Amino acid sequence: MRISYNWLRKYISIDLSAKKISNILTEIGLSVKHVIKKKTGETEDYIFDVEITPNRSDAMSHYGIARDLYAVLTFRGYKIHLLKPIISNYQKDINKYHFQIYIEEKNKCRRFSGLILSKIEINSSPNWLNHQLKSIGIKPINNIIDITNFVMNELGQPIQVFDMDQIEGQSIIIKNVRNKIDFNSEDNRKRILDEKDFIISDKIKPLSIAGIINETNLNVNIKTKNIFLGCAYFNPVDIRSIGIRHMIRNDARFRFERGVDPNLTVYALQRTALLIKEVTKCNISSDIMDIYPNPIIPSKIKLRYQKIYDLIGKRISKKNIKKILLLLEIIILDENRKYLLVIVPPYRIDVQREVDLIEEILRIYGLTKIKISNKIQISPLPNFFYNTKEKIQKTIFNQLVNFGFQEIINPPIINKNKDSLLLNYFFNREEIKILNPVNKFYNSMRTSLLFGMIDCIKHNYNRGNQEIKFFEIGKIYYKNNNQFLEKTCLSIALSEKDKNKKKIMGPRSSLFFDLKGIIEQIFQRIGIFHYTQINSTHPFLRESISIKYKNKNLVELGKLKEDLFKNHKIFYAEIDWEYLISIIQKKRVIFVPFSKYPTSKRDLSFLVDKTISFEKIYQLIKEKEKNFIKKINIYDLYEGKDLPKEKKSYTISFFFESQEGTLTDLIIDDVMKKIEKFITNELGAKIRGIS
Repeated sequence: MRISYNWLRKYISIDLSAKKISNILTEIGLSVKHVIKKKTGETEDYIFDVEITPNRSDAMSHYGIARDLYAVLTFRGYKIHLLKPIISNYQKDINKYHFQIYIEEKNKCRRFSGLILSKIEINSSPNWLNHQLKSIGIKPINNIIDITNFVMNELGQPIQVFDMDQIEGQSIIIKNVRNKIDFNSEDNRKRILDEKDFIISDKIKPLSIAGIINETNLNVNIKTKNIFLGCAYFNPVDIRSIGIRHMIRNDARFRFERGVDPNLTVYALQRTALLIKEVTKCNISSDIMDIYPNPIIPSKIKLRYQKIYDLIGKRISKKNIKKILLLLEIIILDENRKYLLVIVPPYRIDVQREVDLIEEILRIYGLTKIKISNKIQISPLPNFFYNTKEKIQKTIFNQLVNFGFQEIINPPIINKNKDSLLLNYFFNREEIKILNPVNKFYNSMRTSLLFGMIDCIKHNYNRGNQEIKFFEIGKIYYKNNNQFLEKTCLSIALSEKDKNKKKIMGPRSSLFFDLKGIIEQIFQRIGIFHYTQINSTHPFLRESISIKYKNKNLVELGKLKEDLFKNHKIFYAEIDWEYLISIIQKKRVIFVPFSKYPTSKRDLSFLVDKTISFEKIYQLIKEKEKNFIKKINIYDLYEGKDLPKEKKSYTISFFFESQEGTLTDLIIDDVMKKIEKFITNELGAKIRGIS
């Protein structure tokens, strides 16, 4: 959001540099991306590009920013004043109109205020108004529209303007659409409204969709002589739903769907009317009609002093706590030795809990004042108990990051295609369609994380990133036997560009074993050891394997088929996250001491048919020979011109260890001879060498 420094100074008496103000705003959570020096007319100005989080709708205006600056600067000892625009000289000129406002949808429109101005002269805006709007990137249109845009950026409250002479029946009605109707909106689009929509209407026709976009004939123009000004508080959820359904993107929707101040409607109307009267010499020709059937009750929160210390880690004096609250316009209802009972103004929609209040206190008090101890505290014993999903996720994610992976996040909505249909058919999943998609091409919920991963890899390849390590955790959604299901999965991908397209490579290249090794190390870290591996089939993975735990699929791993992504090697694994969590939470942690005796290593190289996978060899060895073998790793896989076309060469490393004593060469050699014998007899392997 763009904020003008000169405009800001209309509401707060500050004499600090733009750079200083920029730093202070960033310190209190209103991050300034950059500051631009700009000249509008004869005046030099600075424009702040402020990143405002969606829950801080109170700061989406110049006065809102000034209000926050006033609080922090006053707390820091600056002697300044907060100057709210004066409306004390507001008064009705004549009583020409007797108008009625009816709210049928009281849950969707909580408050609506309106008044009428007559003898309007539509013209270009004065220089001061043009310059003010241009400074923040708004193109001037005419004096009436420009003033409503000015007030919206000044106070954060959208204003509805209708040509009064086009309104039938001297009435405004906020209601649901009963039957399908056509609506020609001011953005030159024809929309079809139905019972899911609510409108501002007169007794005959709709005037506006939910106060965010007008019917094209209701806009003010050069012929307009009388106008109706409306100011409302709409339910943010309903505004967002309608805005998405009809693809309406404008400032009014932006503010309404985040929540405006319900107590500001009458004030904003008076401010707008006075500015229009100043510019056009019009008459205020009616009383303010204010319909507020169910007033919004401010939140009451109990704020405990001890809780503030527990979260912040520093004792802030009670005097400072109360000073900060009052500067933030938070009213103290009651207090005692242990806590305060406070009322939060309705415009602070982000402050609903005790922890939110503590965040506000810390924000104004200053994060930099909280000193971190230089004493490093180390727990005497590491925490081996991953008893919550959060701890398990943190452990696994940290391990993946340490391996060089980056987390990605893809939207759960996808564009249905033949590949997704094939995947759904293979796994017997029925897709879930979206009834009112934002984009007609993205109309289904994802049934796998695979396609989002592919899109992300393509995006990075197109921008020069050739070696990729990504992971994503997310839900997939599908129907099975008329039941709606959702399941959390963890996907991991390794990828690199195939620089030599003519090179013949088996699907089990080094990247396959890298990815498999990473998964096995994760298992080892979280205490999963007794799993099995089998060859499996997958519609999009070549020579894939399934890692099973207690005969249930835990991981699917393989190389992506080339018809999905040519000239690139992508190795992909998808983990059943919920099953993984359940395994870990059920496991008991047992301490096994490290062996006091040394580990010995032996390598075995042999030729086998290309159809025989390492998984088959691994399972055979684990089944036949369990004594003394601590770990089995693949050391090398080779296929090339020096070998028969139907053969490949494995070199496998065996690690031997005992808890009872040092293993002699005689014992280890005896085990190796047994391994050599049964892989020769059962797999038809030809031993190349033993070391």
